Amino acid sequence: MKEALLNRSRSYYKALQNLPAQRKKIYSIILNHANGITAQSISRRYKIPINNVGPRITELRDLCFIKECKSERDLISGKSCTMYTAVIDSVELVELTNVRYSTLIDQKKALEQDYHYGLSQYTLKYIKNELKKITVQIESINAIQNIAA
Repeated sequence: MKEALLNRSRSYYKALQNLPAQRKKIYSIILNHANGITAQSISRRYKIPINNVGPRITELRDLCFIKECKSERDLISGKSCTMYTAVIDSVELVELTNVRYSTLIDQKKALEQDYHYGLSQYTLKYIKNELKKITVQIESINAIQNIAA
């Protein structure tokens, strides 16, 4: 049992090492804030434009390397902001990727079903694009699951 957990941990860290540079940078910042950090805080503290932080957080969240942990009121805007924390347990990563995978498969099936209802060309084009995006996300989750398995 311990060997299986060690292999999962090694695979998890291997998957992290394969992240593109910008994602890896945002991930390491989030990892260093065990209690969580907001996108706005990352942008302000580390002088990274918010339009570079937000998409990286979305990508990391979609790949299940980070998760939402709580909300915090932003001192400047006064708005509630989501805080993120790193997923550091390989078992939790597997659980999160399984949930994400199921969600994506359900979305894909629903869109494919809608695709066959004689919808407008605009709607059909939108559904095709969404299906492509979901397929790419499923492939990414599969790759992480294969590495983490």
